[in-house]
Formats: sequence, structure tokens, C-alpha cells
Amino acid sequence: AAMADFLGAASPQEIIIGANMTTLTYHMSRTLGRTMKPGDEIILTRMDHEGNVSPWLQLAEDLGLVVRWLAFDEQSWQIEEAALATLLTDRTRLVALNYASNLTGSINRVKALTGIAKQAGALVYVDAVQFAPHGLIDVRDIGCDFLICSAYKFFGPHLGILWGRLDVIDALKPYKCRCSSNALPERFELGTPQIELMAGLIAAVDY
Repeated sequence: AAMADFLGAASPQEIIIGANMTTLTYHMSRTLGRTMKPGDEIILTRMDHEGNVSPWLQLAEDLGLVVRWLAFDEQSWQIEEAALATLLTDRTRLVALNYASNLTGSINRVKALTGIAKQAGALVYVDAVQFAPHGLIDVRDIGCDFLICSAYKFFGPHLGILWGRLDVIDALKPYKCRCSSNALPERFELGTPQIELMAGLIAAVDY
């Protein structure tokens, strides 16, 4: 519930806790891969952390997906809406963006970028690891499908937190043990939870 409040989520069911941002993104990339087929397209940026690039690149290699690279403007040091619009097609299945860049420090207009991607029918996966310590996040206002951050960036324990829009994640079938719960968010949280770190996460958010 604390992270649902922190991110402006509609429900705690939308909050998935994991070891870190990279691990969660690998897990979700494989889950989303079950909905994709050869020739489908994904869009990645030239300014994101490798944790939001390599999982998708390797998924594309495994499934025969087409990767389109979204460059950033070298004057504004931001991803421009027009640049994204030129890459979107009816085969675009996912756009992976970063809210703030660990490379340049610039902040992208993720709400506007998300709106353009959603018009094309693509899912939007936002890396907010660098932004979360510095600004308020409202996932419902942004309109994205996924947003991920790391608690250690805002004085919490080393955990990754992935928000997923309820109707999107409820339709997904993740890789998990047969005996594991099918409830949300438990179906995405593999193995025994790190309860002591979750206690620290709640304290960090309250602080």
C-alpha cells in the first residue's frame, strides 16, 4: 500500500516487489514475450540504463522481434515526441522509455511520449529509477502500462518496485512455480519474499 501511494497506483495489487529493477525487467520481458510473435516491433532508447535495454534486446533475439532505436535530441538532451512518432507502426508492441536519464540527467516528457505510443496501440514500460528520488510520480496521470523504480535510490533497501496497470498484468501469464499463487501481485513475485527489506521499504516511503 505504501508504494501504491508513492506511485499514485489505483491498487496495491498493481505493485510487484523484486530483487532490483534489472531482475524485474528481465522477468516482465519474458512474460510479455509470451504475447509477441516474430516480426513484432519494440522501441528502445539510446539514453536508458542497460537494465531497460538488454532484457528487450535479448527477447528480440530469442523471438525474432524487430528493434527500432529511438535517438535523443542532442540540443535538448531529451527524447522528442516527433522522433517517437516516426518509429511507431501497427506492429509496435512495446516502447521502453526512461523518465530521467542516468547518462545526461535530463528529464523526458513521459506523459506526452506515452500518449503517442498508446495511440499506436503499444505498451509503454517506463524506467523511473533515476526520477523517483527527485519528483512526484502519478502513474495514472502518465498513462503508461508499467513503471519501475528502485528503493535504494530514495534511501530505502535494495529492492526493485514494478507498477503494472491492473488490466494489463491480470491478463499476463508469468513464468513461475506451479504451486505458486495466481493472485496479484503474488504471481509475479517468485520465491520467498524479502520481508525484512519490505519493512524497510515501508519506513522509507513513510519518511
